[in-house]
Amino acid sequence: MHRDNNFNFIRAVAALAVLVSHAYPLAWGSRTVQPFEEALGLPLGRFAVIIFFIVSGYFITQSALRSKGPFDFWIARFLRIYPGLFVSLSLTALLGVGVSALSFADYFSSRETYTYLPAGLSLLWIQYSLPGAFGSNPFPQVVNGSLWTLFYEVLCYAMVSALAVLGVLQCKIRRAGFFAAYLIVYVAVKAMVLTGHTPAWASPTAINFLNHLLELTPAFVIGVLFYLYRDHLPLNFTICVVFVLCTIFSANTPFYREMLLFSAAFCTFYIGFRSLQALYPFNNLGDYSYGMYIYAFPIEQLVAYFFNGVSALGIVAIATPITIAVSAASWHTIEAPALLLRSKIALGVSIRRPEIST
Repeated sequence: MHRDNNFNFIRAVAALAVLVSHAYPLAWGSRTVQPFEEALGLPLGRFAVIIFFIVSGYFITQSALRSKGPFDFWIARFLRIYPGLFVSLSLTALLGVGVSALSFADYFSSRETYTYLPAGLSLLWIQYSLPGAFGSNPFPQVVNGSLWTLFYEVLCYAMVSALAVLGVLQCKIRRAGFFAAYLIVYVAVKAMVLTGHTPAWASPTAINFLNHLLELTPAFVIGVLFYLYRDHLPLNFTICVVFVLCTIFSANTPFYREMLLFSAAFCTFYIGFRSLQALYPFNNLGDYSYGMYIYAFPIEQLVAYFFNGVSALGIVAIATPITIAVSAASWHTIEAPALLLRSKIALGVSIRRPEIST
């Protein structure tokens, strides 16, 4: 597979799909049906997140196997996630005073104003509201509803890192054993959730956690699978059509979601590795998708706030160019420079690490 690919374009389209999907509840309330929700069986934005996880599974596995070690791998992951996220959360907290029903003094004397940043950086205990912000919006109080997926993304990173350190990914027998074990656990947990036979001690939070794992980790694992067996994948148009047709015919069956995942994976990688030179310039622009993902929701909420009664398409029309501009600025001034620190940090650690004679 050639080095030039179309994944920057695919990620940007997926990020834009999340923006479009969120515009509907942000314009008309949480019960609003989002685009393609009835046709796909899930909202467009959730489907786009699945595409993100599929692509991430492929390239994170590549990164784990090419890294010099777990430290190098995690430095790269940290630098990709946290600098941009830190700035996004900080700006949101500062600008929140402008859309808060509270006074300037009350806003900055509220404890929630100062817990917003560390809670968001924790990924696990994300705080979705700021004091008095967006209280009158159709989708009230939630400042950035997209951030919840980052925790599950990092969980998947940890899984791949552990598998690489243990040598599972490098051994054909071990990795086949991993995929078999994952499939058995996945089927068992899904059957338990679908039939409602969850343990009595399981809290609603635990059930919600399991549901998110069932939704997102299979997409990531499929990406891992595609990378490890990349030389044997029949990435062609006919296979994509067959999987799409099988997905359509499997509607209303228990395995529809799995067919959808494999259809999405085959189509994504078929397009991603096609020689579509018209899309290659996207690789020169940079990867704006992460910035689009972490900035789109608060920008859309701002549009809904300042343009009272605006339609979903109105939010999309106004928020899209702003989000692209902000994400481009984030990439060129924060994210890309942060990634350049990877080699410097690794070099600094290796210099300070004492040599051991044998």
